[in-house]
Amino acid sequence: MKRLILMIMLLQVVFSAEAKQKNVKEGVDVIEVYANTCNSAETRHQSISADIIGNTLTITFNENVGIAHIVIKDSNGVYIDRENVFSTPDYATFFINDAGYYRMDITLNNGEQYYGYFRVEN
Repeated sequence: MKRLILMIMLLQVVFSAEAKQKNVKEGVDVIEVYANTCNSAETRHQSISADIIGNTLTITFNENVGIAHIVIKDSNGVYIDRENVFSTPDYATFFINDAGYYRMDITLNNGEQYYGYFRVEN
């Protein structure tokens, strides 16, 4: 029984390390996009994906989610940029000047809300 538990724990560590490795490829940090619900474990990678290369944040809508309102805030909650995407599938690109931690908030026309955190390094 102890061996089974140890084996399960080892597999979880291996899968976690592998998943983290997949999120950083060739200088591109893939940002997790979460549903803004009470237990925000649900992700939205099928239709919304985001990545950052250097100071450029790109949010891609892979399927038609309608109108999307995007807001970028710094770690103090100060608005850095905002944009509406009217025709999806589409993408939005933001250039973030300063190094630091940021949050993106995406609100769809139907009221669904999603978010993700990212860091910019100079």
